[in-house]
Amino acid sequence: MERKNFLKAFVLAAAAGPLLIDSCSKENTTKTTTTSTATATTDSGCIVTATETEGPYPYPGGELTNPLERSNITEGTQTGVPLTLTITVVNVDSSCALVENARVDIWHCNKDGYYSGYANQPGILGSKSYTGQTFLRGYQITDANGQVKFVTIFPGWYSGRTTHIHFEVYVNNVMKKTTQIAFTQSIVDAVDVSTLYASLGVNPITNASDSIMGDSATDLANETVSLSGSISAGYTGNYTIGLAL
Repeated sequence: MERKNFLKAFVLAAAAGPLLIDSCSKENTTKTTTTSTATATTDSGCIVTATETEGPYPYPGGELTNPLERSNITEGTQTGVPLTLTITVVNVDSSCALVENARVDIWHCNKDGYYSGYANQPGILGSKSYTGQTFLRGYQITDANGQVKFVTIFPGWYSGRTTHIHFEVYVNNVMKKTTQIAFTQSIVDAVDVSTLYASLGVNPITNASDSIMGDSATDLANETVSLSGSISAGYTGNYTIGLAL
């Protein structure tokens, strides 16, 4: 379903210009980083994070062409329930040693279910175009603790998918993981009826019924991030991405 929806949207978007046609290509040439593995380990288990489809609307031209190295990806223009995510990258083949200097890319839709950078996106609120815009996407390089932190908003949803966020992780400019994360269903349902999100209504696709996240109960459990906080104060969460290096 994800692939089908993406291809449908991509065909529509491609009509907007050659920039969009390049959006599915992966380029492996940009700045060179030196990645090291710290000896410290995390205490949240040691498993390889499930690989999931890249899904729709990655950075046009590929994530490695994305110049948006930043922690706050809201650009000050995207309203929604505040969400702060700390991502830790570990090496499962080395007892979950922390991975320094890995590149972590993030992207997700806004509260209304639309992504930046693409034209003619179908959605609950009608077709929308956000070419030339870069909200709710960016990347960071992991520190000595194997961590990056992103300040964003809780994503909305679009037809056919549960509420989710896309991630890609690169080590020395080589993609090592493409995945997605979901959220505790009770929090998703509460956000969906809150003031800023209510125009979409409650997402009829739950985590368990989602074609991507729900195809494996084990993977879904490991790809669901636990959050603390509230709608009024915002949410914070920690998630570990395990790589086999």
